Amino acid sequence: MKAKKLLPLLALVMGLSTFGGCTNVDQKVNFGNFWNENVLDTSATIDETLVYDVAFDTSETSLVEYKLNYTDGKYTTHLTSATENGKTVYTYTTQLNITAHYTLNEETKSFNDSMTSTVKFLSGEYGFQPISSEKDINGTTPSATTPEKVDGCYRQFHYTIKTTYNDDCSEGKTTVTKLPLEGETGEAKSSEDTFEIEQKKYGYLDNEQVLLALRGVRNTTTSAKLLVYSPFSLAVQKVSYAFTTEASKEFSFYKNGSAELVKSTITYRPVTVVLDEKNPGATQTAWIAKPADTSKNTNRNVMLRLETPLSYGLGTLIYTLNSVSYQ
Repeated sequence: MKAKKLLPLLALVMGLSTFGGCTNVDQKVNFGNFWNENVLDTSATIDETLVYDVAFDTSETSLVEYKLNYTDGKYTTHLTSATENGKTVYTYTTQLNITAHYTLNEETKSFNDSMTSTVKFLSGEYGFQPISSEKDINGTTPSATTPEKVDGCYRQFHYTIKTTYNDDCSEGKTTVTKLPLEGETGEAKSSEDTFEIEQKKYGYLDNEQVLLALRGVRNTTTSAKLLVYSPFSLAVQKVSYAFTTEASKEFSFYKNGSAELVKSTITYRPVTVVLDEKNPGATQTAWIAKPADTSKNTNRNVMLRLETPLSYGLGTLIYTLNSVSYQ
């Protein structure tokens, strides 16, 4: 099962076209902890919660005969830091809940799709080296078939994915478990894979870090490549970032529990996230706030918006920042 064939619940970070011009020199990304208000303070701790509204923009060029719509989408991220064995260790959790509606011949079926993930990793001075991750995805994925009934418009799935890494991140081990759906009988089925990670040329991130790591890329970086393991392709794959010309726009969101919207004009850098494969899929685009002052990084390189196109030309999921909270 290819990762890019599953619902965006699985692929919040995949999509893409290939970037050219590789050389044999070390091309590792020089990450920084730019979610801190003072990015120069390497000892700073963080306890941050971001909430996004997730809307669906229907496409006019769908390649299938049924209709798909998503409603009630909410995406929440939580980033904390702690000191372990003298090093800063970050824990990043995410939760996505959204309702999928499949319609064919005036019949509609709806599902509450969900995804949760947790990843632990080291700070920027260690290249955001991952320690472990866990993911639970329970939902539906659109079908490429031409169904006669609404039941043929989707496939249901429930997976858990657990990955651990050795001390120098030269090897990883992942366990994918397929769980029975609600109402089904049978036992969970698991498969394991141990994979090697070669980091002479490119750095490596766990799949659950890829979007967050966009916030750790320096302003001087315009493009970058890194390695990510896909548990459904059983392969280490290459992902490319490409930042385009910065822009400014007024944004509105709630801050630190306030009942009033905070409005401000924020300069951001659009960035595409692409899978460097022969058949890469669609391109995702994120807007990352640009720091005006490294010692007073008010917007903390926050992701302001994310666009995730679906397969088969069905439309695009759009994540818009609703609230930020710092403890």
